[in-house]
Amino acid sequence: MKLQQVSFWTKCYKYSLLRKFAYGVNKILGIDLPPEVKLGKNINFAHNSIGSVIHPKTVIGDDVIILSNVSIGKADIQVSWEESNVKGFIIEDGAALCTGARILCKEGTLIIGRKTIIAANAVLLNSTGQYEIWGGIPAKKIGYNEQGLAEDGLSIKDLKLEKIGND
Repeated sequence: MKLQQVSFWTKCYKYSLLRKFAYGVNKILGIDLPPEVKLGKNINFAHNSIGSVIHPKTVIGDDVIILSNVSIGKADIQVSWEESNVKGFIIEDGAALCTGARILCKEGTLIIGRKTIIAANAVLLNSTGQYEIWGGIPAKKIGYNEQGLAEDGLSIKDLKLEKIGND
């Protein structure tokens, strides 16, 4: 029997009897995606997200793209789970985590906003806004996802006005 893609096996996570088996298959396929991760719909694990490791306290929204070798985890590795202040990670709908991205949190909940792009090999240490592009080490906002804005009928001008209005 040929093993299917990670995307197929993650659909089995919603069934408690298949969850651990599907987790094992995904590990064989090359991604550490614990059964505790809350998964949205239509997540694209491009190239089976080989080499990726996802923290168990992660919520992944709908239509998220995760490429290979992405890490989502706590930055304070010297601190035990019990002593860590990391609450978890939220990847909102339509976000894209490019190859080699590292998402690291020291405390609280790190949120990657709607349709935000984390560039290849970026090291993200902070939460992001919506429709942003982050890159570098450490990652900084380097632009806006204009395609994502257009898909939602918005422009950069609308986004900036929205942010000013919420401050």
